[in-house]
Order: sequence, then structure tokens, then C-alpha cells
Amino acid sequence: MGVCPSCKPIHNKVIPGAVRDESTMTSSSEKLRLLFAGVQEIDTKRKPNHSNWSTRKCYRAQFLRGFQPPSPAILKLSKYGGFKARKVAPGSGFFQIMEKANQFFFVDPDGYAFYSFGMNSVRRDFIEARKKTFMAKFGSDRGWAEECTKLLRSIGVNFLGPWSDDTLLASASSPIPYTKMLNVAAAFGKTLGYTKPGSGHVDFKEHCIPVFHPDFEAFAMRHVREVIGDAGSDSYCVGFFSDNELPWRRDILKCYLKLDQKDPGFLEAVRWMRENNVEMDMCKDTEVNMRFLGHVAEKYFRVCREAIKQAAPNHLYLGARFHGQAKKHLELFKVAGNYVDVVSVNWYDTWDPRSKPEWTDMWTTASGKPFMITEFYAKGMDSKLPNKAGAGWVVKTQKERGLFFEHFVLGLMEHRGCVGFQWFKFMDDYPKNEQLAKTRSNKGILNADYETYNELTEAMGNINNQGYALVEFLRK
Repeated sequence: MGVCPSCKPIHNKVIPGAVRDESTMTSSSEKLRLLFAGVQEIDTKRKPNHSNWSTRKCYRAQFLRGFQPPSPAILKLSKYGGFKARKVAPGSGFFQIMEKANQFFFVDPDGYAFYSFGMNSVRRDFIEARKKTFMAKFGSDRGWAEECTKLLRSIGVNFLGPWSDDTLLASASSPIPYTKMLNVAAAFGKTLGYTKPGSGHVDFKEHCIPVFHPDFEAFAMRHVREVIGDAGSDSYCVGFFSDNELPWRRDILKCYLKLDQKDPGFLEAVRWMRENNVEMDMCKDTEVNMRFLGHVAEKYFRVCREAIKQAAPNHLYLGARFHGQAKKHLELFKVAGNYVDVVSVNWYDTWDPRSKPEWTDMWTTASGKPFMITEFYAKGMDSKLPNKAGAGWVVKTQKERGLFFEHFVLGLMEHRGCVGFQWFKFMDDYPKNEQLAKTRSNKGILNADYETYNELTEAMGNINNQGYALVEFLRK
């Protein structure tokens, strides 16, 4: 399953981000002035050690022209968190993707339209020294699961991203739909001794994903089946990510040619060059590298989809969480769209999603699939943490973290190709060692002592709890 049977094929179909008839508008700033009656400004940095703060605009729901906050009676939700006012398909028992009226959305197992208001890394994540604090606050793991789920539901979270304690959280009285990270290429690379630490993710020897190794396909089938386990029959499991932030580089052919000459990746690069009449002096050419990137991606996504659908035929393949330069590669989205049900992107280098329509529109038109933003966040300097780790924006206060959240997700809600988002992450970094203590960052909605950042969670709850009304208003 995965894609709703009534969903039309939409490869190369334009799914515009536009929310009004904008044929007479001349600039993005004019569009925003027509949509919003006002704007709020805050100071930001990309890194905490940057000397100067820059003032940036935050667009807010309270400034939307003509938007009336809905009554709770209108926003009744299914047990999965779907929008009960929009029954869009017969219940299939599993999550699906649908495209209707020129926009995408999830469909929950009962057949209701569903948008992801999500949170990553919802886990206990304590070191032994913190166990006393944990036990005093929650009493047990089950007590944590109940309190955690209660908090998340109160702020409108209906979707758990990967790296969460999903088995434990599923034991709560009101569980939240979840996803799993499979780490297909990362786990295989580790068995070969190919992996090395990247910046927030796993990297590989010469930045080359070992998809051409003769054992990759068999490993993927076995590994995926083992990791998915009982989730393959669970209606609360939305689907699976195959990996996180793989190195889809613009110089990918050059990278494979740096491998040992007996390496399967090197041999495949040479074979591909010969077959496609590519000479050595063409290996720096952008078009050539993008063609080879497509060749690598074709093997990777085909194998991952086959493995996922064999282990969990009714669940969604949620992509491989593109980041950095990868999110600009047209060829990558074209190939991925043949296999994934949703394109996932970790997006850190942009303040306003509306400012990059050349990316967001391409993600959907090239792939023919919806996209979901699977990581974003801002760090507050009032947390007193170093805030040196991680790619999120830096702001001064928790209130401004909330303003960034509101501004960023409103921009996503406007785009008809976007089916949701997940904040990164649930808790601040723990000082697990001396190095982390010097760099750890304010990424969470809770600090390391399980205390909530109330100004941030209030802002999240305000937007998420009226999220379905906002999505409909912004796309009408």
C-alpha cells in the first residue's frame, strides 16, 4: 500500500506553493504584506561566536488577515491525531499519502486527513548520574512515558520522529504515531569498517555510500526485517527512514575514484564511465557528477524500498533525510521520487521557507512526491549552554525560539507539497563527557533536568493545536 489507491500519478506535475491568486503580485515581500497585517522582528545569529546579531522578521498567526482561531469543537481529532472534519478516504488500517485538489497530505489509518506536527528524539536519554533525578520526577519508565505523552499531546504533537523510545511510548494510555530509523547504509558501512563520524551523522570512506558492494542487497533485506520487527504490523507506525544525511555530494564521481582500485565502488565508477563515454578529464563536470549521483541513488533507493516493502508492505517509505547541498540536487529528487512515498529534508540554513521556492517547488515537482521537514530548531542563549553544537539558528531567549518555530512552520504550512515537520529535538544535549559539556546546545523543549521551556512549548501548542485550521486557511 503506502500511496492511497485514489491518488493520481503526479510525476512532473506542478504542485505550487502559492496560497492565493498571485498572478498580479511582483515580489515575495508584497505577497507577505497581503497575507499578514504585521510582523515581529528578533535578533539572530548562525553561530554563537559570531560577533554581530542580525535582525530578522517573524510572521505570526495573530497577524494573518482574515484568520479566526477555530473553536475546539471544530478541531476534533482521531485517535491518531488526524483531522476528523476531513474524512478523505476509507480507513485502510495504516497511514497513506494522498494528493487531492492540488495538495498533498497524509491519511491516517481511519481515513482522516493528517498533517505531521512532530518531535524528534523523544527518549529518556539519561546518564547514570541523572537517574536519581529521573526517578524522583517520574517514578518509573512507564511513568515517564505517560507524562511525556501527556506533555506532547497538550502542545499538539501527533508524530514522533526517529530516535525515540517508541516501544516504551507505545505503552502509554494515549500513544502517538511514530517512525523508525533503519540506518541501512550506515549499518552496512559499519560492518565493512567504512564508516567514520560526520557532523551530526555517519560518513563513509571517501564520502562514498557502499551500495555497489556485492553484499549490500542481502544485508539490507536482513537488517531492515530485523529493525522493523513488530512495527511492520502496527497501525501507529507511520513508516520508516532508510538513513539520515547521507553524503550526496556534488563531486560524487571524484570521490568514488579515490577509493582503492579493488573496491566495488571504484570498479563500478570505472564501469559506468566506460559505458557512458566519460573520460577522466570530465570527472569534475557538474552534469557528469549529477548523472553518476543519480546512478548511485538509483541503486540505494531501489534496494531500500524493496527491503522496507518486503518487511512492512503497508507502511510508508519516508526517505533518507537529505541535508546540506543534497537538497539542491534535482537529479537526486528525481530518482528518489521513483521509490519513496515522502521526501524528507533536514533544513537548517534558511530562516524563512518562503524565501526558497526554487527548492521547495523542485522537491515536489522533481520527485512527484510530498516533502516533510524532518529537522529544524533554534537555540536560546538564555539557556546558559555553550550552544556550539548543531546547525540550528541562535536567538536570545526561549520566547524567541517560540517565535522562530511559529514563523518557520507557518511558511511550511503554506506549501501544498508539504505534509508536515518535526522539531529537533525533545531534550537538550546531555553533558555525557567533557567535550560535550563544552559544546552542548539548547535544542530541546526540555532541559537536561526534565524541566520544560514553557515559553517555547506554549508557542508550539498555540500553533500546533490550531494547525489544521491554519493549513486550510493558508492554502485556500
